[in-house]
Amino acid sequence: MSALLAVAVVALGYAIQLNNGAYTPEALRLVTIALVACLAAVVLPGWRSIERRGDGPAIFILGATLAFQVGVILSSPAGVYLRVGAEAYDTHHRAVAVLAVLAAAGLSTRPWLSQLRMPLILAVYFYLGVWLIKASPVPRIDVYAFHEEAFRALSAHANPYASTMPNIYGHSAWYAEGVVQDGRILVGFLYPPLSLLLAWPAHLLFSDYRYAMLAAITLSAAFMAYARPGRLGMTVAAVFLTTPRGLLVLEQGWTEPFVVLLLSATVFCACRAPKMTSGALGLLLAVKQYAIFLLPLAVLMIGVDRSWKKYAAFLSKAGLVAALVTLPLALWNVRAFVQSVVVFQGKQPFRADALSYMAWSAENGVPKLPQWASFAMALVALAIALWRAPRTPTGFAAGAALVMLAFFSFAKQAFCNYYFMIVGVACCAIAALHAPPRDPS
Repeated sequence: MSALLAVAVVALGYAIQLNNGAYTPEALRLVTIALVACLAAVVLPGWRSIERRGDGPAIFILGATLAFQVGVILSSPAGVYLRVGAEAYDTHHRAVAVLAVLAAAGLSTRPWLSQLRMPLILAVYFYLGVWLIKASPVPRIDVYAFHEEAFRALSAHANPYASTMPNIYGHSAWYAEGVVQDGRILVGFLYPPLSLLLAWPAHLLFSDYRYAMLAAITLSAAFMAYARPGRLGMTVAAVFLTTPRGLLVLEQGWTEPFVVLLLSATVFCACRAPKMTSGALGLLLAVKQYAIFLLPLAVLMIGVDRSWKKYAAFLSKAGLVAALVTLPLALWNVRAFVQSVVVFQGKQPFRADALSYMAWSAENGVPKLPQWASFAMALVALAIALWRAPRTPTGFAAGAALVMLAFFSFAKQAFCNYYFMIVGVACCAIAALHAPPRDPS
């Protein structure tokens, strides 16, 4: 399973490097390779010809991926709105080089610096992220403007879901018909309350919520590295941190790092602190709309010998946590909340530049796939994961990667941030490999 998931990680990482995660035929071919690899990892988790070799094949693939990704990072811009010259880029190159040396040292069976290596990797990456945020202080993207507007509403004790959002593009092509009027989008904040609440402290402390995203990516790597003993987790954490367009995700202020953070925390708890797993899962389910697909997969974390009563109790605790972080803002104005978080998302138009099979079908003159196709494929992937995935934390994360990849690869909108999230989820699955199921009740 680990080797197959490693193939998916490198394929998706390079797919979003091409054209910054927008559609190209080459990028879609890489997404297809990743989808096949994820499917094989779930359906054939004990593929003996590979797994009998232990972590060796995965370490080899991840090591090669690490070298490849570092080369890509050093030869391409870190973002699209950078306000720095060539000399200032030396800071970026030096930090990446140090990160690469520290990560490569961990490939040995007797890693250099031992236990200090991973904290140093995390510190160097955080430094690199701070450089990126300062080098690109105001990205011209709607998600950044939406967060700023929501923070202004919260500071004024107003409901961010009952306000309107600025249209920074000057056109309405990327929004549902009829929702743009007089330079405003007639909808409130588009993401669940937990996402907003996780970002708000960084805005208050540093006047830029992207520091919360940087902390989320860094902590995600830490959870991966320490999910179980051994060099595999630390190696895959380094691969995650060097995902070629990872800094672009940070620059744009996309919220997917919170999904990776909470999924990696859930997997870490399932491996190391099972009593806390339901709480982490509850936060995961509350952070993004599409996280609802992960709810049935939670059964994979409680093992094969657990009763449905145990499963119900586990989900009840998770549901309570999700409700506690969602309802205070949702109940403030239920209609506005539903319109912003649910209805608006369903009305969003098809994007021809989406990295998905729907965009491919539209470009190639065949009947365009219906919008429900992504949901149908996610349900098929969910059924396969529940049928074949191991009843372990790795099985949960691998199933989540397959379901999310099936959903977004057929979706009307699928871009860099979503595939970056799937890379992180697949890395979590690799990091937790061989961790046995433990009673989370």
